[in-house]
Amino acid sequence: MSKRRIVVSGIGLLLTVVSVILTACGPAATPTEAPEAPEEAAAEEPAAQPAAGEPILFGLAGPMTGSDADCGIHLEKGVRMAIDEINASGGVNGRPLDILVCDDKANPTEASLCAQKFVSNPDIFAVMGHVNSSCTLAGMPIYEQAGLTAMSPASTNPEITKKGWQHFFRTIPHDGLQGPLMAQFAIEELGAERLAIMYASHDYGQGLLDSTVPEVPKYGGEVVAVETYAPGVDKDFRAQLTKIAEAKPDVLLLLTDYAEGGMITNQRADVGLGDVPVVACAACQHDQFIELAGAPGEGAILMVYFDPFKPDDLTQEFREKYADVYDTDRLPTEHVAYGYELPYIFKLAIEKGATKETVHEVLHSVEYTGLTGVTKFDETGELVGKGQAILEVKDGKLVSYVR
Repeated sequence: MSKRRIVVSGIGLLLTVVSVILTACGPAATPTEAPEAPEEAAAEEPAAQPAAGEPILFGLAGPMTGSDADCGIHLEKGVRMAIDEINASGGVNGRPLDILVCDDKANPTEASLCAQKFVSNPDIFAVMGHVNSSCTLAGMPIYEQAGLTAMSPASTNPEITKKGWQHFFRTIPHDGLQGPLMAQFAIEELGAERLAIMYASHDYGQGLLDSTVPEVPKYGGEVVAVETYAPGVDKDFRAQLTKIAEAKPDVLLLLTDYAEGGMITNQRADVGLGDVPVVACAACQHDQFIELAGAPGEGAILMVYFDPFKPDDLTQEFREKYADVYDTDRLPTEHVAYGYELPYIFKLAIEKGATKETVHEVLHSVEYTGLTGVTKFDETGELVGKGQAILEVKDGKLVSYVR
């Protein structure tokens, strides 16, 4: 039987048919004589020598502790995987890459301190990060004034690239695309008409909310309830969920981080919303979302920026490599995948002649094809052209959404 694996682009829902053809009962194997060895074996190419020059140092900023720590830790894992590969293959122009990590704790004040730390260090070539939109918005004025380039693999608030900053680049689609696609999916795919929304009261959640609510009527739906919470503070969401239940929604959209998203999904069952489907944003693509959601999380839908089940060789080889490097059976998250791409993007820019002072100019001419698609930037540093995918919680695990 054929199943449809849902892939989402910026212009709508694209349904890709994945057919699995199994061939059995082939002819019996017959022994084959080994070919004679050639008279002379071809000369092997010499193995690449590890880089040994002066390191090219990058700042890496993200939440390494606190309620969003999974995001920063996974970002660092992806970055280090790429750096280790690059350095083992000779580095960049013979120089190894290295990172200096700063924990911004998903806090704008801490992010400003990280930015000050990086701009005061003359050895920092550029910055990888931040993760949270609030942290990028706090740090970028400092980077911009110092002329230090920052590339975020995770800050998706649409307003960031509207600030006129010349030294900011984003490798991930912004919320102006994801929010409306979540609403479109809920209405057109799940048949929902009455949409309720729970959002985090920070720049990420607010950006998603602002891009989602105006689009709902365009798809024939209605927003019947909107509730919020304090990220990293609130743990009990039953009061907000009770108000949502009174509005009798057909679906609940979660514009949240993974920890609160999991708790909200779980607690919705306590107020009579257990049968109301959940459609969650990409920040919920973490094991903790599933663990905290528990049994009420079964069937939850996640709109994501990285699909670890994508059946192409690049993705599957990366999954195997990630499992081997970190000795884990857990799937790489979007933060791992997008983090992995950052050193390779900077590598291309440096090989095109970029210096610390000119990398923000050279990046506009870089086009990188990797795990998450093709990365290229417009004149504002905004990503151009990547799509999204949909995952589902099934039997306590994330899988590709099919119907």
